[in-house]
Amino acid sequence: MKEKLLNFSNWAQENWLALVIFMTVILMTLLCIIAFSWIFGYWSNGLYGTKFELGSCWSGITVVITGFGGVIGLAKAAWTKYATDSEKNSPIGEMPISFKNNINKERNDLNG
Repeated sequence: MKEKLLNFSNWAQENWLALVIFMTVILMTLLCIIAFSWIFGYWSNGLYGTKFELGSCWSGITVVITGFGGVIGLAKAAWTKYATDSEKNSPIGEMPISFKNNINKERNDLNG
């Protein structure tokens, strides 16, 4: 189990930008669904008297916006770490040292 967790964390560190984009697409889809639901409910209330609860959509939009805040926080943390590694911890013109070396070292320490 620990090996799977280390493999996943290694993959997530290497593909953090793809994860951020994926989470953003999911949250944008949810936001569009909620907004469409609100617009439909607003018009059906006015035209047909359906008594659709418009407050429920506002709470859904609030939750999605809060989720965006979390995604932005994760993206900023990952980007700051990458920028710091690029500027401060590696020679000019060379790629930053990857965490892969550190994870492989931890695996070797655990295995013997």
